[in-house]
Amino acid sequence: MNRLLTALGFLAVLAIVLSLALLARVQGTYVFTSTAAAATASQPPSDRPVFEMKYRGLSKPDDPLSYRSFWGFGGPEGANDPFVLAVKSRVKDSTVVYNGSLPNARWSVVELKDKRPVAFYFDLNADGRLSDKEKFLPAALSGSNFGYPHAFITSDFTIRAQDQREIPFRVMLVAMYNGPEDFSYMWSPACVLEGQATLAGEPMRLVLYTNGFGGSFTTFGSCSYALLEAQQGLEGYLPRYPLSSLIQHKGTFYRLRLDGTHEKGQIVRVTFEKDTTPTGQLAVALQGKESLQSRVGPAAITGATGNSIYFNLPDVKSPLPEGRYRLSSVTVDYGARKDNDWRATFSAGPVFEIRARQTRQIEVGGLTLAVQAMDEKDRNRSDAQERSTFAKGTPIYLTLQIKGKAGEVYTRFSQAGARANSFNDVKPHVAIVDSAGKEVAATDMEYG
Repeated sequence: MNRLLTALGFLAVLAIVLSLALLARVQGTYVFTSTAAAATASQPPSDRPVFEMKYRGLSKPDDPLSYRSFWGFGGPEGANDPFVLAVKSRVKDSTVVYNGSLPNARWSVVELKDKRPVAFYFDLNADGRLSDKEKFLPAALSGSNFGYPHAFITSDFTIRAQDQREIPFRVMLVAMYNGPEDFSYMWSPACVLEGQATLAGEPMRLVLYTNGFGGSFTTFGSCSYALLEAQQGLEGYLPRYPLSSLIQHKGTFYRLRLDGTHEKGQIVRVTFEKDTTPTGQLAVALQGKESLQSRVGPAAITGATGNSIYFNLPDVKSPLPEGRYRLSSVTVDYGARKDNDWRATFSAGPVFEIRARQTRQIEVGGLTLAVQAMDEKDRNRSDAQERSTFAKGTPIYLTLQIKGKAGEVYTRFSQAGARANSFNDVKPHVAIVDSAGKEVAATDMEYG
């Protein structure tokens, strides 16, 4: 079994790329319950804590609440953009940066001195003209632990949502070295929604993070949240989780209700309602060609229908409320002699149903390999046809996938390293042979 998994591990490359492509398509939505419902939630029962979420702009690149994730955008030069022309009429040396997710301010300008970024110009009011308030100098750090040599943060500006709401927002632009005098630029939101309430007898702080630059902080699945003790010092990395209508906090499940709208002068209220649904359990077993010992680690669970339940569990031993779910992503450690010789990660797992006081058994593994081949020039066509023969010299695009008996798709295989709790990715080896079994091409592949 170990040899089988090692040989098939190269399929992880494709699965990871596909997953990233799907994630990039996630779009925010802006539909909430009515403001009348928000008014009724202003005086909740004591067992239904309400977090009143207010906008907060971040001013330090290394603020503990910062996103620590960045987006890069390729795009046109914007040579004829009025704002770009206005800036270039005042500065000697500059480079244009692009953010296609900001439709009213796609092009901005970085001023250079001695080939280094010294100022950032951003069209705050999207009028195409340059004012003194639209020039931003490098942002000061609160400490020294920041991975980029240059960072700029705008003041607040307004994003207009699809339903025409005016949403306050701000962004950060960072420059990273490509060479001694060469930089690439990446973007990050620089604002959150923040509120405090008492949950399970403890003062807690709730922070909502947007996904990208659409302006929504409250879209289940794509946005994220951090739930922290109110007195906790904010430093280092703060754990964040996908925003979900069902979450678990210290062993208790809560249903989240979001009321109100996020726009200038308004707040969103997040109500935590303790979930009293009866619970059951899930058990996952890994099947191999030989007897295996296995241990299921972190798991991502989503709802089987709809798009509001997204939560992570340290393992699958935790009880789950009755309902239908999907194993979205799971890490399994396994081995023939002990349960931590190897590690596999799979996504797109099966749908399962949890019933009260019962354990739902799911068996995964039993791997199969699927290979599709097509002409490389047709790879992006929706009507591309799979083929088995090609003219000599034709570039071939291969789609390979490892699937398990429950339909799960395996994305990564690793082997235990020399240090405790360390795993090293298997270097996949792929070979192509002719009809006589003679090898005609072979290579080692990398994850990425």
